Amino acid sequence: IEGVNLTPLPHLQDAPAWTKDPAVDAYVQTCQGTKPGDRIDPAYLDGILAASLIAEASDLFDTGRYQDALEVYRSALSTPKGDQLRVHNGLYSANWKLGRRTDAERAFGDVVRVGLANNRLGVKFLFRPGSTDFVSDARLSAPYSMWMSQIARTAGARAACLQVVGHTSPTGPEPLNERLSVLRAENVKVRLEREAPQLKGRVIASGVGSREKLVGTGTDDVRDALDRRVEFKVVAC
Repeated sequence: IEGVNLTPLPHLQDAPAWTKDPAVDAYVQTCQGTKPGDRIDPAYLDGILAASLIAEASDLFDTGRYQDALEVYRSALSTPKGDQLRVHNGLYSANWKLGRRTDAERAFGDVVRVGLANNRLGVKFLFRPGSTDFVSDARLSAPYSMWMSQIARTAGARAACLQVVGHTSPTGPEPLNERLSVLRAENVKVRLEREAPQLKGRVIASGVGSREKLVGTGTDDVRDALDRRVEFKVVAC
């Protein structure tokens, strides 16, 4: 959209994962589908305190006040509806910025737990253009081994099977995008099985090219990173 800055705010750029969030869905449903006098979605009411703290923490993160953001994210976690992806993403990002790798790993474990409990977790593994190799920039790829280990550990402990779905942005011919997305998913599948051998026979890889894009700008940069995610879906064995 001409004249509009589509660059995500820092707390969104640094968030490692995405999932369908019941708290966000309740907010959208309340805003879009509620008329005067209608009953408000209880999930929205229950999450108001957590949402206000998440907004405050996100603003602090966006201005580089990572320690302050961390403390407010912790406050959000302690609320009745605090066990949600936005909180765990924030705890991960703030701890990572502060160099607290153990705390960041613990927070990412909660990201994975919440995502797989919702049967769908998109993780921002970024690949080199046209390749199945992860980006070489250590600022981006440094946590990938830890992410993979946490995903493998959590998935390995579940009785269900896992579908790894590759995605691409909508640049280039779609048949090539679909093939590339499959190969990237296969790469991740192999890594998962290496981390957790008990997953062998329980993981399938597939790709959808750009058919399920979330942003759709086709800029192939930080603005549409979610379109190049790898998704993990819990499926029946």
